[in-house]
Amino acid sequence: MRKSKNNLLHINKVALLIVILTLLLILTATYFLFFQKKVIVENDSEFTEMTSLKLAILNGCGVQGAASKVKDHFINQNYENIDIIFWENVRSSKFIYGKSIIVVKRRNESKLKYLMKITGISRRIYALDDNSIEDLQIILGRDFRAYFK
Repeated sequence: MRKSKNNLLHINKVALLIVILTLLLILTATYFLFFQKKVIVENDSEFTEMTSLKLAILNGCGVQGAASKVKDHFINQNYENIDIIFWENVRSSKFIYGKSIIVVKRRNESKLKYLMKITGISRRIYALDDNSIEDLQIILGRDFRAYFK
């Protein structure tokens, strides 16, 4: 006698295979989503654990009170790891800055990247000085309102 073929068993195997593949796909997608969030959190914690950043703010655009407004912006944003050493106008003959710029006084790339991230200012120059009390300076250009609202 011939054994009858059970099609139901074949359908259950296909359904089981589809369920297993779907679960693997979901697990893989979940892993990558959580992995990316973990990297971002680690990068942010790196910035918050950073030692205090000493910052000077210079008004290079000639707008009355610009450096003071930017100082107040930092205070209002509660950046606890930023110490603003001083803020002032540059000499009036030097009100020539059209674009804001970060001046690196002490080489510390993590502090520079942090300041660039929170301000949005990408232009930078290096004027390294081991005797400087500040790590970085921001020279405000006429575009400072775009960065500090």
